[in-house]
Amino acid sequence: MLIKSLRMKNFRQFKGETVLEFSCDPERNVTIILGDNTFGKTTLLQAFNWCLYGKATLDEPNFLLNKEIMLEMCNGETHTVAVELVIINESVEYLITRTQRYKCVGDRVNSEPVPKAKVSYKEFDGQMQAVKALEVDKVIDKILPRDLSNYFFFDTERINTISNRRDVTEAVKGLLGLSSMENAIKHLGNRNKRTSVIGKLYNGLDLEGNSQAEKFRDQMATNESKREAIAEQLKTCKEQIKDYESRLEQLNDILRDSREVSELQKKRDNLERWIKTEKITLTDCINRYFKEFNEGALAFFAQPLVKEALDILEDAKLDDKGVSDVTRKTIMELLERGKCLCGREICVGNEAYENLRAELAYVPPESIGNAVRNYRQELENFSGNAQHTYERIDEQLKAIMRLKDRIGDWEQELDEISDKLKDNRDITRFEVELFDIKKRLRDLNNKKDTLNRTDGIVDEDIKRCRKRLDSFASTSDNNKKLAKYIAYAERIRSWLEENYKEREALIRDELESEVNKMFEKMYHGHRRVQIDSGYQVTLLTGMGNAQEIVSGESEGLNRVKNFAFIAGLVSLAKRKLLEERNNDELHITSEPFPLVMDAPFSNADETHTTNISKVLPEVAEQIIMFVMQKDWNYAERVIDNRVGRRYRLNKITETFTQVS
Repeated sequence: MLIKSLRMKNFRQFKGETVLEFSCDPERNVTIILGDNTFGKTTLLQAFNWCLYGKATLDEPNFLLNKEIMLEMCNGETHTVAVELVIINESVEYLITRTQRYKCVGDRVNSEPVPKAKVSYKEFDGQMQAVKALEVDKVIDKILPRDLSNYFFFDTERINTISNRRDVTEAVKGLLGLSSMENAIKHLGNRNKRTSVIGKLYNGLDLEGNSQAEKFRDQMATNESKREAIAEQLKTCKEQIKDYESRLEQLNDILRDSREVSELQKKRDNLERWIKTEKITLTDCINRYFKEFNEGALAFFAQPLVKEALDILEDAKLDDKGVSDVTRKTIMELLERGKCLCGREICVGNEAYENLRAELAYVPPESIGNAVRNYRQELENFSGNAQHTYERIDEQLKAIMRLKDRIGDWEQELDEISDKLKDNRDITRFEVELFDIKKRLRDLNNKKDTLNRTDGIVDEDIKRCRKRLDSFASTSDNNKKLAKYIAYAERIRSWLEENYKEREALIRDELESEVNKMFEKMYHGHRRVQIDSGYQVTLLTGMGNAQEIVSGESEGLNRVKNFAFIAGLVSLAKRKLLEERNNDELHITSEPFPLVMDAPFSNADETHTTNISKVLPEVAEQIIMFVMQKDWNYAERVIDNRVGRRYRLNKITETFTQVS
């Protein structure tokens, strides 16, 4: 496929009619359009997408009319936006046009729905033949499938993500010619898919009236559905296992290179945990210290006064013969009652009476001895509590000092470790992720084993049902014929599947080899590209022991990787097209495609820009680049001899750009 020209009318800032003709010369196959930011480079790129597929990735994708024209429109006036592409595909020249009308109603300009494109092609006599409207999308998809368009019309953002997109598998298969085989396999289908070839044949068997046969057919259809569901689950499971295994390898590499950091991290975590625990203990000690102080400080500080009071009482030599808490009133009541508490009689003149009368001399107000004795006892108890207060306060204070010293030492050690870890990544999260991934892998592998066992059981049941069903189906000549057709179709599908797997694995290996060749030409270093079964691209770098690990990627390196991937794709497709095949070999056809790129060298350094500029014109049939002047300064000296056409975007206003 080659693009001969692009014609635009009132498309965004390209007011009026704008025509660009692109170089189709195999020796000078590069067309350069120079323009700075906001000059219209992205608009040009989206003009291709809008013409072919009716969609444009712009800030106002549903309003494409030039703003200056829109502002000048009067009520009832109409204008059109149009984009026209002339494309050569498989030696046939196609004219593809898409036009959209805009009408001013009152003070508002409205757009009509985006119409279908119109396609015509040039016949041998030079006359143009229109393609039927119902066939237009099919013809465009044949020229350049929509799924593949992002790989050949792309801007800076797409370049950075193109080799890691999840939809890349089908696009690569289409580009490398594998889709035809895959479509043939799907078309043949199986007995459970009623719309497939095998399904239609299978459902054409005459089993009417035979309940046993119907039962086996229904059971086999159910099992086929189960196997399809199991196959999808297995596919998802294997993809997840592959992703997790890849990440597991990355994490092991990270942790293997970070053992010292890991030990420091663990020590830091332990110190932080110990400090936290000790601070809690310290808080408890401080609380106990204040509690002891609050409860015992009065007695402790009153000790000198207590000692002085006791000394005074001792020097007073008061004979304290009274009974504690016995008052004059108590004795008088006993004398009046004439009987003691113990039951002994009290009467004038007996011993009990005389003793009680004598006791009156030692109770207030006759004596203060009893009061002094009670006061002395209270002072002694008060003083005894003070002695323990000092011991307890002293013990808590020493504990507080020990804890503060320990916490201070640990905090100093923690600061030293933090300084060492300052320039190293925190690997704790990697260890947590590693543990989680290992668990997920165990679960996924168990799930995969269970699915495989279930699939084997279901497959055996299908074979059993098929054998019984085949015996029922052989009851009529028509059924025998259909059974033979089914057997042939299933054998062809099996053969296609085997060849497809071999071919797909071979092409993926060839693609990886081709991408690595391109990468070596573009990159000034020592890394290697790896492509997995999902066509996801990973960069590897060698270790000292010849072991390879996943390489880190800067933005510039990622750009080089993705350019190498695109160049490898184009190169392999081109080679497949040119290879001569034997008649008995399965043919895979593909068509080379152009590369249309917006700001391809942004964020790439001078060396990589130079290397990329050398490689791309050699592998692609046609290169169309929208480039900023600053990037072109690096690329021009190596690619100028391959430039067949060049244009410059001239920004007249914010809404009007001309091409010269």
